[in-house]
Amino acid sequence: MLATTVAIVPLTWLLIGWRWPRSVSGHDGLANLLVLLQALAGEKGEWSRLAYRADFLGGMKARDAVGPFPVFSLLARWDFSPTTILDLTTFLLQVVIAFLGARAAYSLATAWAGREGRTGLLLRVAGIWACAFAPVLGWKIGAGHQTLVTGMLPFLAAFALVVAAGSGTASATLTLVAAAALTGGVLFTGHQMVLYGAIFGAPILLGAWWALGGRPRDLVLPATVVTGAALLAMPGLGGVLTHAFGTDSLRALHGMRITYSYPTAPPLDWLTSLLWARDVLRPSRPQILHHEINNPAGPMLLLLALVPWRRARALAVGLGTSAAVALLFSLNAHPLSDALLAILPPLGTFRVPTRAILPALFVLPILALAGVLLEQDRPRVRPVLTGLGAAALYLVPALVRELAGWTLATAAAFRPRRLGRLASIPAAATFFLLAAGGLAAFRERAVSFDAFPDGDALLARARHIGGEALAAQPALRSPLVRVSPSFEWPELLSNTALAAGLSSLDGYYFPQRRLVELMCSVRGQSYQPNSLLLRLPAERPSSRALFQLYDVAWRLDESGAVRPLMPTAGPAWFSSRLIRVESLPRSAISSCRCATISRRRPDSPPGSSTPTRSSPGPACRPRSTRDAPMRGSTAWRRRAAPRSRSRTSRARPIVR
Repeated sequence: MLATTVAIVPLTWLLIGWRWPRSVSGHDGLANLLVLLQALAGEKGEWSRLAYRADFLGGMKARDAVGPFPVFSLLARWDFSPTTILDLTTFLLQVVIAFLGARAAYSLATAWAGREGRTGLLLRVAGIWACAFAPVLGWKIGAGHQTLVTGMLPFLAAFALVVAAGSGTASATLTLVAAAALTGGVLFTGHQMVLYGAIFGAPILLGAWWALGGRPRDLVLPATVVTGAALLAMPGLGGVLTHAFGTDSLRALHGMRITYSYPTAPPLDWLTSLLWARDVLRPSRPQILHHEINNPAGPMLLLLALVPWRRARALAVGLGTSAAVALLFSLNAHPLSDALLAILPPLGTFRVPTRAILPALFVLPILALAGVLLEQDRPRVRPVLTGLGAAALYLVPALVRELAGWTLATAAAFRPRRLGRLASIPAAATFFLLAAGGLAAFRERAVSFDAFPDGDALLARARHIGGEALAAQPALRSPLVRVSPSFEWPELLSNTALAAGLSSLDGYYFPQRRLVELMCSVRGQSYQPNSLLLRLPAERPSSRALFQLYDVAWRLDESGAVRPLMPTAGPAWFSSRLIRVESLPRSAISSCRCATISRRRPDSPPGSSTPTRSSPGPACRPRSTRDAPMRGSTAWRRRAAPRSRSRTSRARPIVR
């Protein structure tokens, strides 16, 4: 099954119109992920080199804010381009989703039938399409939200392990894939979905375990794999957790209520999510929100009628509970939403609560396939006719496809006599047809974001501009000397300067909390924890206050030309080492809780410097506008006490 999945996933992308070396993702895939991957590829896949980047948003802990995702690192070490890394990672995620989903369906069918089921090539392909190319994934992949897809892997792996252990169908391959999914799933920045999978997926996991016998020994395998994966991920996860609980994180894990700070889906939007069609979304809803408010299920819902619910009542209760709680939570239905946010404070750290439905949607094609596998004794499938029907369903207009899909699903699920010969179509053939219809719905959503853009060509254009700027002003090679771009490309948004290889305060990722606090303060605003995309127009006085501190001294034009913007305080620096001494005055001791910065005073003799306490801000401003950092020593003298001296061997940028 795994080998088939590895082959089918990229072939399916070719079928729906993708061509190498174009990107499968647009939107955030270009503006966000490709820029990050360009930086990682430049460091040969070494996440440690991205522990702190002064050129990202005035200084960003990239590794710990994003997570040291091992797949990115591995592919970057093999010298793949950023677009190729993104594409191959997407294929790998889909392979894992399809394999775990198909194995879970096989395990459930085996347990319910009391014998091993048969899965021919037709059903395997249909299972891959239904799981890896579900319509909701078209939104996530097309928008470049592979982080959310990755965050769902731990839940899916746990579900596959629970049903495999309960049915006695566990294998070494399944265990290894599940362990890899669990490890990688927590090492990327999709932690919202890891949390949602644990909370809203818990009823599904509990129901599946109980429906398959509820034996405690069946939990040994899942618990062992989860524990082993956690231990394996801990070296990389430690820094992520430290950052999340620290003061540099943009959002705290407690005391925040931003869940409903972004538009959510009202009941009418949830009704449109029952359909494949994208055009049924209300015109009043901005297109940029469609990928968050529309979570399509499609006619596959009706195939749940094939599941023997009398034998799986606990699973039915778990699935229903998960879906109901997710819907009520996303609608901010009081008092349920208040209770969840009070009992589970980390829920308040994440917005877009409509994503809580994803655990139920991921299980939908699995249960439908399991029900179809129980119908193998029905009339034999005719591959040629089934293939022609699938091609027709894929190519017809959306309205015709919608009507045909629901009609076929009704015929397979309920066998009404009124539908005549349609009711005699084998369930396996119907599932294949619906998988093809779902594939068309997937493509419809995936191409709505830039339609397979040439990401590498875009980055090459940006680097050309950066090269022109560096040639004109070599000082920009320092990450502490920043530019203010006079333009931005719609594909890269405020990350345009960063994609060009230049340091800037403008950017789109995870700025440090201190910068956002400072930005909001000078703008006279309250703290904005959702400030992921920063734009600092040069004409605004608040921007110029920040430019003074962060040495944004140059204006970048789209041609690559740079010109002086304004006088600044110069680059910020800190001492290369800290020496602790017992004879410092009490005031100096209290001020040395952080690293001590040495800077020269204009009225001091050459070779001397004045100790200055490290402030919580981004830099200490010298009195002279363009004081160059220099070697020096700082000496404290006290009567009747030995002299103590701290030395600064060379200048380095402040790490915050």
